[in-house]
Amino acid sequence: MERITRWLKSEDTTVRMSAVQELGQVRTPAAVDLLIAATHDSQAAVRATAARSLKYRNDPRSIEPLRALLKDPNEDVRGAAVWALGYVGGKTVLPDVLRTARNDDSGVVRFRAVWALGMIGDKSALPAAVEALEDVNPSVRERGALLAIEALHDQTLLPRLLAMVDDPRPGTRRIVMYLLGKYGDVSVVPALEAKLSDSHALVRGEAALALGRLHIAAASKALRPALKDEDEHVRGSAAYALGLTGDKSVMEALRPLLSDESAFVRAVAAESLQKLGDPHVKPPEGFAADDLFTYPIYSPEHKDLYR
Repeated sequence: MERITRWLKSEDTTVRMSAVQELGQVRTPAAVDLLIAATHDSQAAVRATAARSLKYRNDPRSIEPLRALLKDPNEDVRGAAVWALGYVGGKTVLPDVLRTARNDDSGVVRFRAVWALGMIGDKSALPAAVEALEDVNPSVRERGALLAIEALHDQTLLPRLLAMVDDPRPGTRRIVMYLLGKYGDVSVVPALEAKLSDSHALVRGEAALALGRLHIAAASKALRPALKDEDEHVRGSAAYALGLTGDKSVMEALRPLLSDESAFVRAVAAESLQKLGDPHVKPPEGFAADDLFTYPIYSPEHKDLYR
């Protein structure tokens, strides 16, 4: 500790950074004190590293220093601080994290703050997580908000999502489609069916996928017209979705796609027909539609990296 303390006083930023990084591995109260002191360093990189290290100490003494960093002029420092604050402070710091999620000027910081709402786990934060689906920053919309909603969703989620199906932002509509497929039931079929006529192909495609992921008979009838969409992504999504329904009556509607001008659509149709029990078709060697339709939450094997 004597050596680390000496390094923290060095005029060389890289030396101080090394000291803070090493402190992150030291499990003593004295290490927390030194990390707290490092949150006042003149260099933003050192302050940010100190904040991240305090997250893993989980010591309540770090709450106030981390709160102070929410006003830091550097976005990386504020982002590290709000993430650490959510982990260390829990529900006691929810107002601070909510305020940051809604008001910080930086998408980097809002992303971390919305993500922290999910870590805190208080379901009263669900409205803020849903609001984040409309954020101008794609990382906030497509990563932070989704992670938070996954942690916070309850029976009020579907009405909130249904109120957003006509959002002016195509990116938001697409995510709403995804979430309706993940958390919806038969009640969301009309909304998803309507979005099969959306002006943006990615929204139409996501609506088709969502209908398939509901695994209900009502989705099959709604999906059939999408097999003739002008966009190959939508046709392929609809073909894949029909394969998910398990409804063998759709096989005749799928067979014409085996001659589609798009190789992608032909492959998806063949795979879906195979899934539904047609013994005469098979997709190209190595093709797996499941690997193509994985939008947009982190894959399960990587989720432990974001806790």
